[in-house]
Amino acid sequence: MNKEELFLKEAYIHYAYFSNIARRMTQNEFDADDLTQDTFIRAYRFIDQFEPGSNCKAWLFRIMKNLFINMNKKKQAHPHYDLECVINEPYEQIPDPELRYFEIFKELEKIKDDYRIVILLYHLNECSLSEISEKLKCPIGTVKSRLHRARIKFREVLSELKQ
Repeated sequence: MNKEELFLKEAYIHYAYFSNIARRMTQNEFDADDLTQDTFIRAYRFIDQFEPGSNCKAWLFRIMKNLFINMNKKKQAHPHYDLECVINEPYEQIPDPELRYFEIFKELEKIKDDYRIVILLYHLNECSLSEISEKLKCPIGTVKSRLHRARIKFREVLSELKQ
């Protein structure tokens, strides 16, 4: 029996059944249609993994359940907002940043040279820790600790500036 015959005989005969299950799962007709179609597309693609004579409904349900879970994860990661909600949101103008680029560099001068070099190489030049270690001819552990201390010192300098 070829792939198409196996799919039609074992899986596709349950399309209406799984369409109803999808409607109950999603509680939305459009999402249910998408879920049902995706389930049967996935089932067709992987029909070779199905063992003829075994419980096809259980196999299809497992596929549908996994797709439903993935669909919900995507929805949570990228929430959908109604257009009315977006239109009625108050407009908020973002203020200009308090510190300009040159002011940040001026404040960086307050940090010890060993720390400033590491923070500049890492954040501005985007060098890796091993590259910085090679350039400064010091162990990578030293680079890590200097970067950590530089960040702490820079936060202190910025917090003093804002006060």
